[in-house]
Amino acid sequence: MRVPECRRLLVVGGWGVRAEMLEQLWQQWPGEVICVSLDDDLMGRCNSVQDAAEELLRRYPEPAHWLGWSLGAQVVMAAAGAAQGSVVSVITLAGFPKFVAGDGWSTGMPASQFRAFVRGIALNPERYWLHFQLLMINGSGNEACDRAELKPWLEQGCSVSSASLEKGLQWLGENDQRKLWASLESPALHLLGERDPVVPPWKAGFSCSAHARVRVIPGMGHWPAQRSAQACFHEIDRFVSACGVH
Repeated sequence: MRVPECRRLLVVGGWGVRAEMLEQLWQQWPGEVICVSLDDDLMGRCNSVQDAAEELLRRYPEPAHWLGWSLGAQVVMAAAGAAQGSVVSVITLAGFPKFVAGDGWSTGMPASQFRAFVRGIALNPERYWLHFQLLMINGSGNEACDRAELKPWLEQGCSVSSASLEKGLQWLGENDQRKLWASLESPALHLLGERDPVVPPWKAGFSCSAHARVRVIPGMGHWPAQRSAQACFHEIDRFVSACGVH
C-alpha cells in the first residue's frame, strides 16, 4: 500500500457487533488503527447517530480516515458532515443513506420486516441477535467459509445490552441521510456487498456526491469475511492513494 500522509484510521463498528470483526480489513494499514464499537458506554451517552458522531469527534479530534460499518457508516458520515478537518476521508462498508424502505427509498429493509425484527429484539434479544449475525453472511459467495470465520464471534455472544440493541434499531428506523450522502464535500468511498441480504446494493438507484465513489464487492454479504475483506482493502488502498489526501 502507498503510505498516506495521514496514517490514522478510525474504524466504527455496526449494530450489535464488535468492530474487531473487521480486523482482516485493516491488517495491512500502514499506521495507527483506532477501533470503536457501538458499545454500552457510547450508546448510553448518545441519543442519536448525530450524538454518537459528535461524541467520537470529541474523543478523536486528530485528522484520520474514518471507516464505518453498517450503522457505523451513518455515524462516520455524520462526523464527516460536522467536522471535515478531523475526517480526512470517509469510507463506508455495507452502509446506507437510509436503512428502512419508504418515503421514496426502495433499496432498504421492508418496513414490515423491520418492525417484526424490532418486536423480536424486544421479546427475545439473544435469539434475534443470533439471527442477524447469521443473516449477515446468508447467500454470500463464500458462505461456508464465512460461517466458519463467524463461529468464534458467535461463541463470544452479544457484546451489548438489550437496551443498546433497541436504541440502535431506533436510530436505524429514524435516520435518513440521503441529503448528506448526496452533498458531502469530503472524499468518500462506499463499499457495498453484491449479495448483502440486509442492505441490497443501492448504487443504481441513488446519486451520491461528486466527491464519492461507490463500489460493489462481488460475492460479499453484509460482513466482509476474509476474501471480501481483501477486495475491500484493495479498493480502500486505491481510494486513499487517489483521493488527494495522502
